[in-house]
Amino acid sequence: MTQDLSRIYPSGEGSVTALAPFTHTFPQGLTAVVGPSGSGKSTLLNLLAGFDTPSSGRVVVGGTDLHSLSEAGRADFRLKHYGFVFQNHNLVTILSALENVEFPLTLAGMKPKERRERARELLERVGLGNRATHLPGQLSGGEAQRVAIARALACDPAVLLADEPTGNLDTRTGQKVLDLLTAQAQGGRTVVLITHDRDVAALANHTLRVRDGVVSS
Repeated sequence: MTQDLSRIYPSGEGSVTALAPFTHTFPQGLTAVVGPSGSGKSTLLNLLAGFDTPSSGRVVVGGTDLHSLSEAGRADFRLKHYGFVFQNHNLVTILSALENVEFPLTLAGMKPKERRERARELLERVGLGNRATHLPGQLSGGEAQRVAIARALACDPAVLLADEPTGNLDTRTGQKVLDLLTAQAQGGRTVVLITHDRDVAALANHTLRVRDGVVSS
């Protein structure tokens, strides 16, 4: 939930409103956030994730005011409650697909045998059990993005934040990624997907539109 959330940046003698104050409750299911480049979509995502600090307002997740936490506290909260899928998959290039999925589980303190089993199960779930030992450079763009989804699900988060996850993929490959995300939404997670693609937005249960920093439903 956001409550009077805004982001204003100083600019010379004035200021720029990247996101005007808005209040919204994000339900379970898939919410698409749509708008042109520079509209404020990424600002919203960064505030929801706690990567940026709001000028006013709050982000409340499961009763916790995210921005009341310390920087370390927000990082720990993200690890336990959030999963992230970016346009560029952001996999660690020197780690295999399996090791990339294991990485957040290592940070969470899971025992080696348990995290290895969990990572293998997630790769199987996204159809990449046979690619576990491959490095990111040996994967196609769609495969790398599916590994990123498996990694995002590693700690069983309640919230998935996806920033243009199909932006660099062809239509067929992008659909596979969308199918995985919509399945998570149907399974009871809250999925917030940033997109400028109307066809992608049409798959969502809910839509928010952002233009010039103003959010409307």
